[in-house]
Amino acid sequence: MSVTKEDYIARAEAYFFDVDRFETDAILSHLTDNVVMEVPTDDVRKVGIEAVRETYVKRAEMVRESWHGDFVFTADIAAHRLAIRLVVKRINVDGSKVEMDNLTLLTFSGDRISSIAVWMSGENSLI
Repeated sequence: MSVTKEDYIARAEAYFFDVDRFETDAILSHLTDNVVMEVPTDDVRKVGIEAVRETYVKRAEMVRESWHGDFVFTADIAAHRLAIRLVVKRINVDGSKVEMDNLTLLTFSGDRISSIAVWMSGENSLI
């Protein structure tokens, strides 16, 4: 079975949908066990599913609501990558509002995400 650009896009949209619902187990279901998450704009690197789980648990303590959308996708099927430009809107638990124009690069192993690199234009919630 070959994976298509549409498969990668569907996985990415489902991942961000679960991020916005704060459903940690659902988020992790999109990832490989040895996933690597990086935020190069803040020198953050997490390795493995448990480190990423901890990141999303901490994020839920900081962020009350979020929305990821206005996606623009570019796929490199041969390299198993999907680049995504997106808008992020957040309301933090302290009531502050954040809006960002981000870039996320996903790498896939089969149909699951094996690496996530996020270039954030604002405050990092993935610490």
